Amino acid sequence: MAEVVPFCGLRYNPKKVSDISEVIAPPYDVINVDDRIQLQERNQHNTVHLILNQPNDQDTKVNNQYTRAAEQMQLWINNSILVQDPSPCYYVYDQSFSTPDGKAYTRRALIAIGKLEKFNNRVVLPHEKTLAAPKLDRLNLMRRTHANLSPIFLLYSDLEGIVESEMKNYTSANSPLIDIPEKFGSTHRMWRIGNNKINSRIKAAFASKTLLIADGHHRYETSLAFRDEIREQVEMKLGAWVGSEGHNYVMMNLVRMESDGLAVLPINRLLYKLDPDLVSEALGRLTDCFEVTKYSSLSQLRENLEKFSDKQPAFGIYAGNQDYRLLIAPILDPNVSRLDQLDVKILHDQIISKFFGVDVTIPEDQEKISYKADTSQAIEMVKSGDYQIAFLMNPTSVNHVNEVALDGKTMPQKSTFFYPKLATGITFNLLNSPILI
Repeated sequence: MAEVVPFCGLRYNPKKVSDISEVIAPPYDVINVDDRIQLQERNQHNTVHLILNQPNDQDTKVNNQYTRAAEQMQLWINNSILVQDPSPCYYVYDQSFSTPDGKAYTRRALIAIGKLEKFNNRVVLPHEKTLAAPKLDRLNLMRRTHANLSPIFLLYSDLEGIVESEMKNYTSANSPLIDIPEKFGSTHRMWRIGNNKINSRIKAAFASKTLLIADGHHRYETSLAFRDEIREQVEMKLGAWVGSEGHNYVMMNLVRMESDGLAVLPINRLLYKLDPDLVSEALGRLTDCFEVTKYSSLSQLRENLEKFSDKQPAFGIYAGNQDYRLLIAPILDPNVSRLDQLDVKILHDQIISKFFGVDVTIPEDQEKISYKADTSQAIEMVKSGDYQIAFLMNPTSVNHVNEVALDGKTMPQKSTFFYPKLATGITFNLLNSPILI
């Protein structure tokens, strides 16, 4: 089913970039203005110059943030700042980290390229809804660079651990090409597997698998759209689309679903720009449908909220002062779909939409909601007055994410946070390169 193959990665040249830690960056969509400026100043070759080039008042259709990013990338290639590996290979990427609650993990990913599949083919499955604006931004960048600058994060099930065993055997016998101490919340180590026999076994192991998008839904759908654009152009000029063209693939970081290195954090919701009277009325009406308990501290709320994780829908609510509330939903009918049993779906449908009048599927209402994984920061954002109310969440389990995807359903946007984010800049993928399978 899934076609996951080696590729000739474009990578920073260690002969030209002595400290790789100075040129990697977090994903583009979590970089704020201050972070971007610091990354730009850290190194003139930092990948942020490619993934988050900035517009200016003099921009035109032929000279803009996207063309500048493409020109920058080509200049780095011409000057051997970036060099392409001569033969197709897989890459192994390890991140060691601790979650906010102090638990230590090591997450291992296989970096490869995977053949793009429409979702209705049931080979690659989404689990979250997407928005139009982020897809257009990434599409404009891809049109100019013809490259995957950031990988899609996908999960695969491997009960026998075949792929992880192949990776472990290789990494145990070989030193990593990249070994970076803690940066952006984790360490980063990368190996290149150039052994054809190992790679053939890994490729064969994926042939019967279904892949689940963990993070990168917008970029995956953008890659599909760009593939279709290029296909139309090729068919008009040459009359044939073979299917092995580079644009038919996307760079992926693949993590085993059963891995002990997977950490999923909740993403809290914050509301603002609401009528204060509506907020007061809604808070008072919550007792009509939910059991409500008040606590005097955030630590008490979090401790009691966690007791319901993966057992019964429950939410924390903070609306200012020292009033922390725990909302417990009624026991659900086990015959309802897995999607309708999820905390995040109940929160959006039965609380945020029903009581507070915010429908996140409507563009104007999307301006009334924000998302924050860090619970303490979410509370401070309400205390500061910038936001009116925070909804604190338990995480959605990987098994439940998979069940929803297999059922052909999608959860609300930002229902999961696979922690930490993947670094950008470990490898890039040039779409104009031929695929050697």
